[in-house]
Amino acid sequence: MRIILNLLILLLLNGCVSTSKNNNLPQVVNDYFDLYSKRNDFNKFMTYYADNAQFKDIIYGNSFSNKVEIRKFLDWDKGNFKILDGNRALTVIRHTFGINTAITEGFFHSFSYDGQKLGPWLFVITQEFDSNNKIIQQTDWINYTPRSNFLGGKNMNDELENK
Repeated sequence: MRIILNLLILLLLNGCVSTSKNNNLPQVVNDYFDLYSKRNDFNKFMTYYADNAQFKDIIYGNSFSNKVEIRKFLDWDKGNFKILDGNRALTVIRHTFGINTAITEGFFHSFSYDGQKLGPWLFVITQEFDSNNKIIQQTDWINYTPRSNFLGGKNMNDELENK
């Protein structure tokens, strides 16, 4: 009986150790979006992505297959960006967590980019994380407006016809 009890305790402790990094996932996601909303340290922002991370912007029609490509796409130094309302680029409304996933809903505040006023934009961002809580897959659903500026990308719906 004592052996069975010890085995159960060992299994329980092993389960706690193996999930400890995922227990930090809500904090990692909160930190990621806090940094994203401040837009003040792009190099630190990019540390949240694994080297082999996959990234899709469904509405814009872009997909990227590694951290280098993601860095070029998200580059905060590209263009003249200025937040128009307050001091944060975005607001998170809610996070929903799975074992190694997060779905975040919110909106980007109004901003100007190269002199053009854009936003506010609703968004849903899904992220999958590896065992080190690095993003390995991200899909952005952003309601870009004015729509005429953003409908020139690849239509990702075409992939559905081939399935």
